[in-house]
This record gives sequence, C-alpha cells and structure tokens, in this order.
Amino acid sequence: MNVSLKATLLTRRSLLRATGLAGAAAILPLTGCGTNASQQNGITTLRFMQNKPEVVDYFNQVIKDFEALNPDIRVIQDFNEGNFVPGLVRNDPPDVVTRGFAQATADFVKKGIFADLSDLPAASTINPEMQELISSWGRYNGNETSALPFSVAAAGVIYNRDIFEAHGVSVPTTWDEFVAACETFKAAGTVPVYGTYKDPWTLAQGMFDYVAGGSLDVAEFFANLTAAGADVSTAAPESFTNNFGPALPKMLQLTSYSQGGAESKNYADGNAAFAKGQAAMYLQGPWALSQLVAARPEIRLGTFPLPVTNNPEETKARVNVDMALSIARNTPNMAAAQRFVGYLLEPAVVNTYNEKNAAFSPLKDAPAVTNPQISGLNDSIKEARYFQGAVTYFPPSVPVNNYIQSFVYSKNGDQFLSALDDEWRRVAERTAV
Repeated sequence: MNVSLKATLLTRRSLLRATGLAGAAAILPLTGCGTNASQQNGITTLRFMQNKPEVVDYFNQVIKDFEALNPDIRVIQDFNEGNFVPGLVRNDPPDVVTRGFAQATADFVKKGIFADLSDLPAASTINPEMQELISSWGRYNGNETSALPFSVAAAGVIYNRDIFEAHGVSVPTTWDEFVAACETFKAAGTVPVYGTYKDPWTLAQGMFDYVAGGSLDVAEFFANLTAAGADVSTAAPESFTNNFGPALPKMLQLTSYSQGGAESKNYADGNAAFAKGQAAMYLQGPWALSQLVAARPEIRLGTFPLPVTNNPEETKARVNVDMALSIARNTPNMAAAQRFVGYLLEPAVVNTYNEKNAAFSPLKDAPAVTNPQISGLNDSIKEARYFQGAVTYFPPSVPVNNYIQSFVYSKNGDQFLSALDDEWRRVAERTAV
C-alpha cells in the first residue's frame, strides 16, 4: 500500500457518517488495498454500478462495444443501487459508479470515497458550467474532481401544444404572461395546471423548486447556510425565513390554477389525466414524458422554464445531474476503470444516451437538443440559466417534501419557513459533533 493511498483511508465510522448510518461502529480502518481477484488470465473484470434499471439495455450494448475494443477488460453491470452502501461498508465498492448527484452523493465525495478524475482526458471535454453543478456541492481536499457529469436532466412546465394553440396562447416568458395564460385557460373552462398534491415529491421538485429557483440563487444560499453552521435562526441573514418568503405567495397562486381535488391526486393520476388533455400544463420533469406518450402516442408536448419574474433574462430551468461518473478511490483496477469512463464520455456514447432519454449532454460541443418535447429548454441550458432544485440540498433525514405539502394545505408560510430553519439547525448541530 503506498503512502498517498494510506493517507486517504476512511474509518468505518466516517463512512457510516457519510451514509447516514453512524452509530456504535467500531473504528476499524478500511484496508483500501483491494485485491487482484478481478484480474485473471490477463482479463480485468470491472463492476459498473448505475442507478437506472430502465437503461440497462442501453448500457449492455455500450459494454459490448467497449469490450470489443478492449478485449482485456470485462464489464459487469450492476443496476441495483441498494448494493452501493453495503459494498462500501464491506470495503468492496464497485469500480465505476454512476449516481444522481445531490446531497447524499456529495457526502461520499467529501469523505474521499471517489478518486480524482481531473487528469482524465475526458474531464477536459466537459462543459465547465455543468461541471460546476457538481463542484458546487464541495470537493474533496478542496480541489479534486470526484465525479464527471454524464447526463443532465432539465425540468420545467410541460404543456399541451394543442390546447395552447386552440386557445391562442403563446409560451409565456414572464410571470405576468404566465398568469394571463392561466386566466385564459380558466375562463375557458380548462384546468391551467394539473396538481398531484397527494405525492408530496411532486410539489417539491415542481412548484417549490421552480418558484424558489427562479427567485434566488439557490446554490449561493445553501453555500452561505452551510458556512453558517448551527448559527441558523429565523432572524439570521442565511435563514429560510429571510430568503424564501417571496416565493410562497407565487406558490399559493399556482395552487389556485390547479383542478379541484388536487389533494387526492398522485403522480400516476396526473399522468393519466394530463395525457387525456384534462389540463394545459403540468409541473413535471422529463421522466414523465415517456409515460404521457405511452398513454397517448399522438399527444404533442413541449416544455418551457417557469418564468418567475417579469425579466425573461432571469428565467431559469431546474436541472439535476441525473448521472455522474465516479471511480472508487481504492479500486485495484484503476487503469481499466479510467479507460471505461473515458469511453462512456465519448460523444457517440454520451450524446446518444441523452438524446434517447430526453436529457442534455454535458459535453462542451454537444449538439442542441432537437426533441420538441424539451427543446424549449435549449436556451436556458446553452446560456447556463439553470439551478439545482432547493430540495436536493436537504439531507434525507429532513422530510422537506412533507413540509412543503403541509404548507400548500395550511397556507401558513411563517410556520413552514420556521420549521425548515429549525430542521437545518438540528442537522448542523448533529454534523458538527
């Protein structure tokens, strides 16, 4: 074991803290040395863990093509993300990992679970603005690149093109235009925005994230909030109370444009109803598009970023790094893993994946999206007018989705924001120990 590797070894206790499983764990060092059991007869076997069962077939073909070009490497695909944390605890992580990048993955990065990829040739092909979506969560040792974006999902307002055209409504570019469109639909007896409040996550990633992200700099806010540590109160400059207040009236205005009984409708109900043309708009991400088309193949859909102000240049789309590539720091198969990651980020692989999955490629020279269902977000992506959803910054221990749902039902904004301040302070106090 070399000195530089030994310096990065984690204890089981620090690992369990990273995964939210800290408890009476013995402070036993992970060996970090690995074994060469994956290297036999000149063939290196890599374990590739990805988090999307629905794209297994795509990656099976990618792996087949890669192995044909690299006969000394065999890749086994593991799409059961539930194996990830147990593998870390057993010191048997996958060699190459792709995960959605948010708070949970950022915790792994900060603990040094993943290797530095900054020297990989593929790293220089990534759009710096998209790489910043990952770096903004924090970097190991302050300068490492522990993950490279592979797929960026952009979300906004899904709309029914036929309903818009039938009512002579253009895609709104300001808040006033959006409200006017809603009033037009409402006056004509058409539901402006289909609500699925029974599933609180739909309120969180949609209404809350869209309005909050369009009203303030989400990344900067959470960076300041994290820096403040446990010094969070309703009176503090870095509090939810003092920053998210302006978003709440617009959230409630949005609820006034949903159908009656939205509280009893879930995501599946919303997909079924919207596919049938029962509303003009739907606050959902690209994951809903395939289901809508499956329910009604002839439906004509588009997406636009929700304009929260009356300045079109301030309008932003909600994005998340849906897949980011990392290599386990202590893999004994580093060279093979680097070759595989480099192949995954070849334009023919990464661009094709995103085209097939209604997402955006992270490459500098990626072509503009032509899919009419999401092409309305092209300008926002090209000009880096986007934000990561506020709810993605919360650790899993905070039931932020339920708090948002309670606010929509009770309309008590002071209570809602105060609760978020209290929850954040408790998390800061725990993690400071």
